[in-house]
Amino acid sequence: MMASIERPGFKPLLLPNHPSFTTDDPLGFSDADEYPVPVYSILESHLFSKFQSASQDIPPESLTKELVSAISDLSYTLHNRPDPRLNILKSCITSRAGAANCIRSIVRSASNLPTLFPSGSLPPLNHGETRTYTKSHLQSILSHQLLLTLPSPQWNDWGGVNLTSWYSDADGHKEPKQTYTKISLDYFTQSTEASQSQEFNFHLCHSDSLPSLATKTPLIPLTILELPNESDFPATTLPADNLHTTYIISSHRLIGHGPSATQEERILASIPELLPVSTFTPPLEENTALAVTVSGDIGFTPTAVFTGHGRTARIDESYDSQEYEANNAENRIRANTFLFLNATELDTINAPVSKDGTETLSDFFPGMLEKDLLKAYTGFSGIFNSQARNGGKNQRIIATPWGSGAFGGDVRVKLLILWVAASFAAATLEEGQKAELVFLVRQFVIDTKEILWKEMLKKVQDSGIGADDIWRALLRLRESGNVKIFEGVVDALGLERPHVI
Repeated sequence: MMASIERPGFKPLLLPNHPSFTTDDPLGFSDADEYPVPVYSILESHLFSKFQSASQDIPPESLTKELVSAISDLSYTLHNRPDPRLNILKSCITSRAGAANCIRSIVRSASNLPTLFPSGSLPPLNHGETRTYTKSHLQSILSHQLLLTLPSPQWNDWGGVNLTSWYSDADGHKEPKQTYTKISLDYFTQSTEASQSQEFNFHLCHSDSLPSLATKTPLIPLTILELPNESDFPATTLPADNLHTTYIISSHRLIGHGPSATQEERILASIPELLPVSTFTPPLEENTALAVTVSGDIGFTPTAVFTGHGRTARIDESYDSQEYEANNAENRIRANTFLFLNATELDTINAPVSKDGTETLSDFFPGMLEKDLLKAYTGFSGIFNSQARNGGKNQRIIATPWGSGAFGGDVRVKLLILWVAASFAAATLEEGQKAELVFLVRQFVIDTKEILWKEMLKKVQDSGIGADDIWRALLRLRESGNVKIFEGVVDALGLERPHVI
């Protein structure tokens, strides 16, 4: 694992085995003569020694009750939170077969922390840094997130990095929190020794500026996949030979899990190796993006697949991770890299008043186009540059309507920005390498905005214009306030509009 560089302004996250992570021990678990006492000594006596040797003969209800009681006590001891509300965790463990094996696996992984992280800390990623962790490393961090034993990073202000938000049914909403918790418990019981050495690279991409627009930049091929329902990993007939596939996650600037069902939260739950990113990834800036790449050609294997979004999100019962690994006939979308791109929260910005009183498209607020282009270009160029040094495969980017749901962005503008940014980044690829963009969108989402959008996009693709031309057309649309995006781009480029037959 390469040495990390401490990020100026942010302190490393102290892990439970760091000597400076201490407690006043309000419940008196320690026999120490001096206070405060190191947290890890209490974990050893109150958690590790107690549950690693849990007998199979103990009824699941009794064992689960003891574990939940221990977690609650530790929450108070470590974080001064006396009642973390653990009803969902309790029900998920009790209802599963092999509860004792599941608990032992989690606790065993948690006890490996000193061996895997002897420094007892997780420095935040620095600009341009690539850090490698094995599955064992990530599983150990995740076990502590599950047991609620990690402190909160200095930069985190949304509730910490532990899985606390999944465990409470106090708000009356059990879905998808119950599903997320079950997935995490399954992950610990299904992991094999052979997979523990698998490596995951975490790269904080960084760009100082956009490329020059003075030269013509060819557009990369664009494919639109219309889906009957939102699906994180839909079945597809896209060829996958000799391709490195990057899947975009529309993330918050503070990457992390949550109790609802945004795309970011669903994928973090589906790919448990991604959950620890919140412990060492600082807030994403306008010129940073996080890329997580798994070693090997098969890519990430989701433990579950969701369809729908928000309140409609449900587990896809037809999905089977073992068939996925065996190249099943469905041939679902695979990912070698997940790219976390901060989705601009346009819904929180007050719209400027236009001269003629017409509504201003939120993406056309001052500076928003430039910010989004830089974010996307930063991520794509970071991935392409790293992949050029690792085998030179062709590149495929899988994108969903980035920030054009709850965050108030327009799906057409986001599509064009991603296309332009990917094309700019592709100009840096080695000779012979190709790149393409695949855009996943629910059927009829764009139809409600512009009926002939497919025909207009085809005209743009067939015209031979460059990514720089589309970018300049977007800037002109912002100046004019035109909300017919594809139609406006076609007009600005001097192309003939398609006609209704």
